[in-house]
Amino acid sequence: MRSPATRSVRKLAFLALQLAPAVAVICLWELMALSRPELDFTVGSPLGIIRECAALWNRGSLPRDIAVTSVEAFLGFLAGVVLGTLFGLTMWTSRTVFVISRPYLVALGSVPVFALAPVFVFWFGTGIWSKVVLGFLSTFVVAVVQAHTGATEADPNLLRLIAAFGGSRLDAFRKVIVPSAMIWVLSGIRLNIGMALLGAFVGEFISSRMGLGYLIIVAQGLYNVNQIWVGVVCIMAIAVLFHACTMPIEKWANRWK
Repeated sequence: MRSPATRSVRKLAFLALQLAPAVAVICLWELMALSRPELDFTVGSPLGIIRECAALWNRGSLPRDIAVTSVEAFLGFLAGVVLGTLFGLTMWTSRTVFVISRPYLVALGSVPVFALAPVFVFWFGTGIWSKVVLGFLSTFVVAVVQAHTGATEADPNLLRLIAAFGGSRLDAFRKVIVPSAMIWVLSGIRLNIGMALLGAFVGEFISSRMGLGYLIIVAQGLYNVNQIWVGVVCIMAIAVLFHACTMPIEKWANRWK
């Protein structure tokens, strides 16, 4: 039986092992930039990224852009996951709904979000809602497929058992189908974090007045590589934060394993 102190040391050692590759890459990157100053213009440097981040933060534009992209991605993610999961489970309850919906889902899932972005910008403008819709479309199909697959993977023996005891189809749905689908839904949630950010970013990249996509577009026009990296790092940080927020859902879903 390990003591709490031993477990803490092991956790710290594992954390250090996780961070070691990133620290090594950053140090090597900075050494290359210092040895060849022209790389700071074409590739950027860690210290240059920090300086650019501090300047944008002090001007107040970076917190605003982070907040805008986070809200757009979260709203699109929430709408896509909730509605997609409900629709995917509904497809299990009705074979007719499944047969009718399947070709449309295949067609929608095959269309790149980038191709639809100009259309939704025309419809909803350059504000937040066009990005929310793109985030919704990016996540909806994945959520539908994951929920429906989880429902169809339910243990048939449990379904037969409920039927043998006189349970209704609603009982089977509540007590077997939904719990069985939760693990698949959780996997879809993890996939959709990146998809929602992609939808929001694409919308900002096409047309926007604020957000991390807008930040990167401006940096591209100014040939400011360090500012581009600031936008990229902020997007990754948002993804990590969203992923951390799914941990309580994971604990709840693991009860059904």
